[in-house]
Amino acid sequence: MLLSFVIPTYNRASKVRRAINSVLGQIEDTTSTEIVVVDDGSTDGTADQLKSLVSEKRIRLITHTENSGVAAAKNTGILNSRNKYVVLLDSDDLLEDGGLIYLTGLLQDNDDCDLIFSGSRLLRNGALLYDPTFKGSKKYKDLLTCRIGEYLPICRSIVLKEFLLRDLRGFESITWLSIAKRGYKVFYDSTPIRSYDDEGDDRLSNRMGIIKNSEDMKRGYSIYLKEFGGDLKKYNLKEYLILNVKYLCYSIMQRAFVQ
Repeated sequence: MLLSFVIPTYNRASKVRRAINSVLGQIEDTTSTEIVVVDDGSTDGTADQLKSLVSEKRIRLITHTENSGVAAAKNTGILNSRNKYVVLLDSDDLLEDGGLIYLTGLLQDNDDCDLIFSGSRLLRNGALLYDPTFKGSKKYKDLLTCRIGEYLPICRSIVLKEFLLRDLRGFESITWLSIAKRGYKVFYDSTPIRSYDDEGDDRLSNRMGIIKNSEDMKRGYSIYLKEFGGDLKKYNLKEYLILNVKYLCYSIMQRAFVQ
């Protein structure tokens, strides 16, 4: 089973090392599993600190000369991946012990699927970040109408290279919905193999940060509604109205802070 773990990072040397090691420690010599780390223009010496790990043949480090955003970093990793499936692991994530073996079996059992989601939980307390009852093969309508939480995405490389990720922070779901809408096979698994550290250092603590977040959220909801709003209105009117209200709220917030 050929897996490429794509790990983007920006100014998170200690955390990305932890993420890398959580995967590296589970890779067997007989497999061709690779780890593609993309340093998105870090200014804290992240790339230099990772050089000792890059000597490991299973790890490749790609560096951006300037910060381009998490979506661009992930896309760089995706486009440079060499294996059949891509696993998107954030720099503040951990692959749980036994996760690689479990994931290999999951892919073998569902080798006709193009996009698979495996469960996630919080690192600090083990709380599940998803609905464990939402599992099995799913259609576009299921993804569109259900709030299902945080998962670890695993996608067939050839499919993900066609769609890639949009530069929309917090709206990665747009890519997954686009894949499902095209008719690719999607499967949800209820076992958590990813631990998520929510105690990161990304905080919107100033006026410009709030303005930027409002702009990003407004743009994200605008694109989401433009591409999927018609279907959502047909399948789940309540959710459609909720998203429109959110779009209006972020529009108002943006105007209020700009004035």
